[in-house]
Amino acid sequence: GRCLRGGKESAAESLCLPAAAPTSRRGHMWANVNAQSVHQQNAVSLMQVDMLQLGVLQTQMDNLSVQATLLIGFALSMWGGATLKPLLEDDSQICIWKTWYHLAFAAVFFVTIALCISCGGIIVSLVLYIKQAAQESALLVSTGAAVANTRRHLSSLNRLFVVSYASFALSAVLLIVLYVGMPARLPTPYPARSRGST
Repeated sequence: GRCLRGGKESAAESLCLPAAAPTSRRGHMWANVNAQSVHQQNAVSLMQVDMLQLGVLQTQMDNLSVQATLLIGFALSMWGGATLKPLLEDDSQICIWKTWYHLAFAAVFFVTIALCISCGGIIVSLVLYIKQAAQESALLVSTGAAVANTRRHLSSLNRLFVVSYASFALSAVLLIVLYVGMPARLPTPYPARSRGST
């Protein structure tokens, strides 16, 4: 280290001070350790927040899946025999073969029911796949990427559910129109009157 000497050049009277370099190097090392510790704590806290967000998003997807399953059940009940038999029988008062507009309303009804069931099935299948993919991504890639991708897919599932719900509502309205709003009278031709009849 540095030595401060008095008036005489003697080793006994000299005062030696320790060098400052090791102390500054040690302080720099402790600063690096503290910075790394704080960085790790922030990373763990951020990962915990991401996992909480991922859990909330998966709960929303589960709710969508349950609602889509309910819509599928209601739509399939509209395709049941008790509903379709009066519409398809030729001698029924509400059969769809009377006129072209009966057939047109019935065609739109069947298309909307099929669209509702298809969208609901797609939602249920995608929810199962996205949940598994999000968990794997959170473990293998990063929790932030898993949250971002899940949020993006959830917005697509919401739009798909809106289509399914709108199709179900339209099909219900069309079913009411086919049963109540359309003319129920069957066209029956009158027999031709003979000339000799009075």
